[in-house]
Parts: sequence; structure tokens; C-alpha cells
Amino acid sequence: MTDIAPLFPRWASTWGELARTNALARSQCRCCGMQQRVDVSIQILRFGANGSPIDLRDKCMVVGCHGTVFYLAARTYGRQWIALDPRSDPRGTSAPGVNAVTLNIGATKPYG
Repeated sequence: MTDIAPLFPRWASTWGELARTNALARSQCRCCGMQQRVDVSIQILRFGANGSPIDLRDKCMVVGCHGTVFYLAARTYGRQWIALDPRSDPRGTSAPGVNAVTLNIGATKPYG
């Protein structure tokens, strides 16, 4: 059986396209599962507008974690997040995604 090459939408192909279409980006650690917002404009400064988030690996920014992150993209809020990892479905082989909502650490009332 031949390998099937995954297809990614054009709007998620480069950091510049993500910025041009006002798409959203996240990173998710394979080790701890922590999801964090990604500032696309900062990624453009790091990798250039033609740099691609597809199959890009980076270090996890959580203190004490030594994992690597992969990137996810969504057209807008409420849309499905697309894992930008062509080798496999990273969500099936890594820690489940966690964020402030799933950890129940969001502020429910003002401080004071």
C-alpha cells in the first residue's frame, strides 16, 4: 500500500497566509498536552512570512516540561482545529490537549 500524502488548506500553508486570513494558531505539547495560543506575527518574525507551521517542531514553554510542540490552526473561533503534522495524527500519539478551561483555572469572579 502506498503512503497517502495529507493535504492542508492553503490558508494554513504559511505563517503569512495565517496572518492574511486572520486565522488562529495554537501549539500543543506532545508530552504534557498543554495548548497555548501562538502569536502569528511573532512566528513571522522568527521564520519569515513564507515559513510553514506544517511539520514544525519547537520546544515546550511549560516550566519543567522537556517535550516538543506541534501546531494547530483554525479559520476562526468555533471552527475545528487542524493539526499541522503530516506524519501522523499527533493527537492520537501524544498527551491529550489541556488548557485553562479543562484545568479549571479560569477566573470565575474578580479578585478583591
